[in-house]
Amino acid sequence: MLVVKIEDLKWKYLESRRQILSGINLKVEKGEFLAIMGPAGAGKTTLVLALNGTIPQRIPGEFSGRVEVLNMDTLKYDVSDIAKRIALVFEDPEIQFVMSNVEDEIVLGLEWLNISREEIEERIEWALDLVGLNKSFLVRQPNQLSGGEKQRIAIATAIARKPEILVLDEPTSDLDPRGKSEVISSIKKLRDEMDLTIIMVEHEPDLVSELADRIIVLDNGRIIVEGDPSYVFRKIDYIKNHGVFPPEYVEIGLKLGVNGFPRNVEDLIARLREKNIKARQFEEKQLFRDKAKIVEVRNVEYAYPDGIVALRGVNLDIFEKELIALVGPNGSGKTTLAKIIAGLLKPVKGEVLIDGRPIENYDRLKLSEKIGYVYQNPEHQIFNQTVWDEVAFGLKLRNLNYKDIEEKVEKCLEKFKLKGLAREHPFFLSKGEKRRLALASIYALKPKVMIVDEPTTGQD
Repeated sequence: MLVVKIEDLKWKYLESRRQILSGINLKVEKGEFLAIMGPAGAGKTTLVLALNGTIPQRIPGEFSGRVEVLNMDTLKYDVSDIAKRIALVFEDPEIQFVMSNVEDEIVLGLEWLNISREEIEERIEWALDLVGLNKSFLVRQPNQLSGGEKQRIAIATAIARKPEILVLDEPTSDLDPRGKSEVISSIKKLRDEMDLTIIMVEHEPDLVSELADRIIVLDNGRIIVEGDPSYVFRKIDYIKNHGVFPPEYVEIGLKLGVNGFPRNVEDLIARLREKNIKARQFEEKQLFRDKAKIVEVRNVEYAYPDGIVALRGVNLDIFEKELIALVGPNGSGKTTLAKIIAGLLKPVKGEVLIDGRPIENYDRLKLSEKIGYVYQNPEHQIFNQTVWDEVAFGLKLRNLNYKDIEEKVEKCLEKFKLKGLAREHPFFLSKGEKRRLALASIYALKPKVMIVDEPTTGQD
């Protein structure tokens, strides 16, 4: 039984120069787990917004074709009616939270279904259990939850309505490994225990390989390949050319000639043992630091106004041309430390030296020549009207002549694959393209140290 039928769907955002969807044809069967993959800007999120009528009913643009979901034409049924039967969970759960505590958040999505208070309470408990949370979470504020907990609450809010179709837009992209594991477990439980059609936009090939019945790969607004994971991921060179990479264990297995199609790492190991293939041991390399020291962090401590202590006696040296990874779970202080090094936060104790001078001795313009900072959320730093102007903004502050600015901007646009988007408004960019734009605008300034906070989140 078909639950989604899309015929020749085309879409372009109002005032955008780009055609986002260019003739999409797609059918989805009841109970199917469909994964949508593709590079940033391919049209994935736009496609899922068309499933419940948000496009074109709530977002202006040029629409043609036909989208039919659960026998409802999305041009003839209002979004509010379609939303009773299809639920969307966005990449960033915070944009969906509007209430002050978790219970009210879930109840808000149930009240308009005209069901009794008793059934509402039953659905809340049932939904929380499905995502692995208990009733103690009901009194908590969404902003007090970890990333994984927020995403699971967003999923619980969606499934409490008992939709026939659940759409997940990159549900694990902003999470640390623990948060990802929590959400993946919830999705597996939904797949196994509910008679539910799931459509998931996802970059992680390992997750897609394990969960999906079928994959469609989008690029430039078109479906360029579709099939089950074993079919799609075997087309290694083809899908790589379209910004999709197969799971590493699949590529390794195919290159080593293992029998069949490995669905996860454990499966690959078992198949390698069948062929009696053994792994080599690699020697650990010693780290040598013979470059100039740029940043010195000495006994830094930081506490937020609400009393949360983020850093306790941190010491760190950063050397020229060194690549350093700050890793740790959500809430461990990574972003706080990065912002202190960039001069965006002032430590309550300790000091930061840049090229041997206290960081407070630099004005903002001089400091930005030494340290560049790219926010995790590109929306926090992008504010110009075109992609070109965003990259040029910092250069203009340095009073460079126009020819030099133009040359630097063009090189950055080329390097970060934004060349064809120079005159586009950043609003119309995908999240991945916005991240590249944020990187380009800081890279153009050529700082000695470039700090990037979770730069690959949401990237293909």
